[in-house]
Amino acid sequence: MSSPPTAPDEQVARLVADGYDMVLSGGHLVVRRLPYATPSGLRADGRLVLPVTYAGGMVADATDHRIWFAGEEPCDDKGAPLATGGQAHGFGNGETADYMLSFKPPSGAYANLFEKIKQYSSILLSAARQVDASATATPGGSLQVVPDDLPLVYSDSSTARVGLTNLSGLFRGHTVAIVGVGGTGSYILDHLAKTWVDRIILIDGDRFEHHNAYRAPGAAAEQVVLTEPNKAEYFASEYSRMHTGISAHPVALTADNLSLLEGATFVFVAAADAEARPVIMRWLRDRGVPFIDVGMSFREGEGGLTGIAKVEAYLPGDDRSLPTAPAVPPGQDDYSSNVQIAELNALNAALAVIRWKRYLGFYASHETSNQTIYKLYLNELRNGDTQ
Repeated sequence: MSSPPTAPDEQVARLVADGYDMVLSGGHLVVRRLPYATPSGLRADGRLVLPVTYAGGMVADATDHRIWFAGEEPCDDKGAPLATGGQAHGFGNGETADYMLSFKPPSGAYANLFEKIKQYSSILLSAARQVDASATATPGGSLQVVPDDLPLVYSDSSTARVGLTNLSGLFRGHTVAIVGVGGTGSYILDHLAKTWVDRIILIDGDRFEHHNAYRAPGAAAEQVVLTEPNKAEYFASEYSRMHTGISAHPVALTADNLSLLEGATFVFVAAADAEARPVIMRWLRDRGVPFIDVGMSFREGEGGLTGIAKVEAYLPGDDRSLPTAPAVPPGQDDYSSNVQIAELNALNAALAVIRWKRYLGFYASHETSNQTIYKLYLNELRNGDTQ
């Protein structure tokens, strides 16, 4: 749904009229068939790669005076490098532009996208024509618009601007389920909704009441709270303004309806007090579905609240024993009495989502761990069960 515009805006239309061959895809304007001079003194064709944003049918430059180049290292007519290496920029489908060109105009900024493309193509062409006088940067105007088909309501332009398109592509094809959309589960959804996962399944049979509003992301309207909607349906509606493919099951997950998890490629179990927690975890392991279990336990002491937040990952190949009971039996600590500590819910969710992203390879890891515990009294994060 966040596809680029189907018709070129004014600046892109001018480039087409001049004869540039371009494709608009994945948050980038790629100018193809641009002649340049290689380090070995030959003429070749490369591509200029410019991160852009789409808004209101307009295509706008999403960076400063810089642009990226896909091809061999481009050189000037004396064989000197025109670009800077080590600034690789992924622009989708695993493709990377390995060189960055940085020619700032005297004014400090290009007047518009049209002037920028013209200037950089002219710099490349000037060197290419020393090798091949017939070379042209305008072989015939065309614009191919490729819908990105991202599961987002509006475009994620920042990912393209910083060159993380290939890494964000790791989320594609995944269906992630959240069992329990309470304090921590709702913050997990908040983070997931900003990724490119294809589908998100929410499962929760509880109602969204006053105390839930004070331990969840966002600011629920009083009129909504008064109606006490089902949690899964409420959050699905809220986050569908940003992310498509969110489905809600307004029931508690039990041994009788585990089929609701069918199709999930990853599951966050955020219902530590659920009686069915051991059954859920066994069902996931038997089917080779990786999952993360989150839980918190806090109680009031002499100096204030203290306790822990825990994230535990169960990944393929892991043969550790599974829990045989709810992590925290109902009513045995202050957290289960709905104490309002949204910041700790958010922290627990963030730790869980970071672990999930490490599992997918989005984050680099020096040493991975399957268990992270935050101890509030010590203000300490501890990793355990290191792989």
